[in-house]
Amino acid sequence: MKPFSISPNPNSLYLTPSLKTVIAKVRYTIEERQGLTCILGDVGMGKSSLLRLLYAEYQSNELISTCFIPTPSFTSEFAFLKGVCNEFKIPPKRSLYDQEGALQDFLLTEYQQNKNVVVFIDEAQRLNGKMLEQVRAMLNFETNQDKLIQIVLAGQLELRDRLKDPSKKAIRSRIFAPSLLAPLSYDDAKAMFEFRCKLVDIPIPFTEAALKTIYDSTGGIPRELLKLAALSYELGKRAEIQAIDQDIIEMVKEEVSSI
Repeated sequence: MKPFSISPNPNSLYLTPSLKTVIAKVRYTIEERQGLTCILGDVGMGKSSLLRLLYAEYQSNELISTCFIPTPSFTSEFAFLKGVCNEFKIPPKRSLYDQEGALQDFLLTEYQQNKNVVVFIDEAQRLNGKMLEQVRAMLNFETNQDKLIQIVLAGQLELRDRLKDPSKKAIRSRIFAPSLLAPLSYDDAKAMFEFRCKLVDIPIPFTEAALKTIYDSTGGIPRELLKLAALSYELGKRAEIQAIDQDIIEMVKEEVSSI
């Protein structure tokens, strides 16, 4: 495992106090059957890692049926609904109405067996207006007390802008406890690097000045922090440098910014 990999591996996700709050809100939404919640953030903020961590947690729970859709590249709302149903091994139907009926039957059966059903959708900014309306329609499957399906959307700020449109008032009103990811503070960024290095059992290879340069150069965006750290670390290893200082960071930063 590389210490500064940008792959969305939940095992390497450093949980800041802010991310722990997001996790708590999602857990509450799911476990109290509140229906729909969203994790929103700019590119590189760690949405995918967070969603995969939550998915892994609930996937291992025998009282919860889960599905994970990493990229909702569907051609229509019917295709989207069939895609969700397919993840739960619900046979495809010939019409949207029949497919909704099949999903409802599945949800009722799960509910009667005291099981919760959770759908995790990453890259949710790819859902168009009709697909978002289908999400709203799925949330109509409920008892007097509980939603029969819980949906967690993770998407870029484009999704937030779309949900703010007056035409999306119906689904926006269904969102429970949404979360907006913010850049890391310097202390959190430093703690993230220490956490990553501990995972692979190496000392932190950057001087304090180098860490500050990495942070100032990236604005605290996790993916950018890791990219700059990864390139600097590899260069330092090749040059057999034990303590990477800000001069190396500045040199690597110029290379990155030229792309």
